[in-house]
Amino acid sequence: MRLRWRWLWWLGGLVGVGLALKSIVHFPWRVTFAALLAADPGLLAVALVVNLSSLAAKGWAWHLILKRAAPHSWRAAQEANLVGSAVNDLSVAVAGEVARVQWIARRAGVPVAAAISSVVWTRVAEALALALFLVMAPSVLQLEPWLRAVQVGVGLALGVVLLLAWARGGSWLVEQLPIKLRSRLVLLGRMGSGGRLLAPTLLGVWNWATQWATYHLVLQATHVEVSLAASFTALVATNLSGLLRPTPANVGVVQAALVVGLLPFGIAPEQAVAAGLALQGLQVLPVLLLGAVVTGWRLLGLTREFEQTAGAA
Repeated sequence: MRLRWRWLWWLGGLVGVGLALKSIVHFPWRVTFAALLAADPGLLAVALVVNLSSLAAKGWAWHLILKRAAPHSWRAAQEANLVGSAVNDLSVAVAGEVARVQWIARRAGVPVAAAISSVVWTRVAEALALALFLVMAPSVLQLEPWLRAVQVGVGLALGVVLLLAWARGGSWLVEQLPIKLRSRLVLLGRMGSGGRLLAPTLLGVWNWATQWATYHLVLQATHVEVSLAASFTALVATNLSGLLRPTPANVGVVQAALVVGLLPFGIAPEQAVAAGLALQGLQVLPVLLLGAVVTGWRLLGLTREFEQTAGAA
C-alpha cells in the first residue's frame, strides 16, 4: 500500500512539473520583459525608499523591545535586523531569526536568552500590528455593508485584545504558570509588560502600510492600472503564499501569488509577473547589498553557518 501511494505521489509530482514547464515555455515573456524595460524609474526609486523605511521600522520595533532587558544601540539592532533579512533572502530555511540573535549577541554583547525573548515579543507585536492593519486598511476601500459591519465588529474585538496586550503584556500570562516554569519565563514576561508593546505595534502598522504603498507604487511603475483594493489584495495574497518559503526569497512564489491576486481585477498574467519581478528586485537586491556591506562581504558564508545552527536547533 505504501509503495502504491509513493508511486502516486511521484506520478503527481511529475505531472505537476510537466504542466509547470509547459506554462513557462508558452508564457509571453517578451511582453513581460518589455513591461520591465518600460518601468518608471522615478516611481521605482520612491518605492525603494518606502520599502527601506519598512525594514527600518521593523528593526526599530525590535530595538524598543530588547533595550529594556539588554542595553544596546539603535544601530546595532538595525544591523542585526538587516543581516537577518538578508539571510532570509538567501536561505530556504528560516535562518534569519538565528542570524539576528547571533549577530546582535556577537556585536553588542546582548545575552542570547534576552535576544530570543525579544524576538518572541517582536512576533507578538507584529501579529497585533497585522490584525490592526487588516481592520484599518479596508476603511479606505469600498466595501459591501455586511463587510463593513464585520470590519467594525473585528475592530472592537481587536481593541480589547490590544488594550490587554499593551496594559498587561505577558506578565499576567506568566503569573498563571507553575512556579518552576514561571522562573524561567520571567524575562519573557517582563519584556511585554507595562504597555511596552504599544510603540512596537505602531511601528508594525507602519511596516505593513509601507509594504502596501510599495506594492502599489511598483504596480504603477510597471504601468499596471490598479486600485488600492487590487494592491491590497496582492499584498495579502503574496504574504500568505510565502509563509512556507519553498524557494530563496520566495522567487517564483511572489510572481504566482501576484498573478492569482490580481486576476480578479482584470490584470493580465504577464503584467503581474513583470510587476512581481520588479518588486522582488526592489525588495531583495538592496537588502543583500547592504547585508554584504555590514558583514564585510561574508554574507554567503554566514548564511551557511546560520543555516547549520538553525538545523541543529
